[in-house]
Amino acid sequence: MAKLDVFHRYLHIVNFLLKKPASLDEINDYLSIKSEQDGLNYIVSNRTFLRDKEAIFSLFKLDIQYNNKENQYYISEDDSPEDVHQRLLEAFSTFNALQFTQDIPNKVQFEKRRPQGLEFFRTILQAISQQRELAFDYKKFYEDKPQRRNAQPLLLKEYKHRWYLLALDTVEQDIRTFGLDRMDNLLISTKKYKKDKQLLPETYFQHAFGIMKPNNEALEETILSFNAVSGNYVKTMPFHHSQKILIDTEEELRISLKVHLTQDFILELLSHGAYVKILQPAALVDRVKQALQDALQQYK
Repeated sequence: MAKLDVFHRYLHIVNFLLKKPASLDEINDYLSIKSEQDGLNYIVSNRTFLRDKEAIFSLFKLDIQYNNKENQYYISEDDSPEDVHQRLLEAFSTFNALQFTQDIPNKVQFEKRRPQGLEFFRTILQAISQQRELAFDYKKFYEDKPQRRNAQPLLLKEYKHRWYLLALDTVEQDIRTFGLDRMDNLLISTKKYKKDKQLLPETYFQHAFGIMKPNNEALEETILSFNAVSGNYVKTMPFHHSQKILIDTEEELRISLKVHLTQDFILELLSHGAYVKILQPAALVDRVKQALQDALQQYK
């Protein structure tokens, strides 16, 4: 079986077990249906399935566990994928569907704008997994020349269709965020590093909106109000995982969320224009007003 077909099998197993626990026989019954649909043979022996379990954990950080009493395999809620793994899974799921669709150009229209730097994604992911340092040229938008950087990669994060690397800059000895679209001449080093047990990359942006580092910004409970139409967009694409609905009527959607008041968050609120009303905190109202005044000054 070709390597791509094996990935298809992994995906089918994950999708099935995310829905419910199942025995190996039930998994193979499901794989049999998918085999007929895809024109391939996904049926696995017990030994092959155990190898698949290890590969799935390596690829998606999903730990398929076994319940001896029920004779079932399952993926517990505690082992559900973090956002980046879920997005990778979704992307592969989309790709999987497209592989068996004829005349794709007439049925699926992709966004034509593509950020640069995606060619580095696999190398960076490899470096994170193997705890190996990276070296790359990095050019900030407001600087004329790139600088050579050495960093210990910690986390890949997507924001507004661009990918960013959270890493420890080994020269500055500080945690920095680097846009993949501003990298060049990236090399993976043979030098390995030890993880700082006090730093948990997966929680670094826990209370942040976007990718800006929350320096001295307060962690505030924010309450926002939208009209019903705009509220539908906010419900289907939440601002943040802490978002909670306070009021949901034909006239208003009111939500609360707990985030740092970073510039990323300010700009996002400005993008909603008159369709959002900030009810609290007062400090956020003042900062949005100031940002709007600064923007208007550019046109005078």
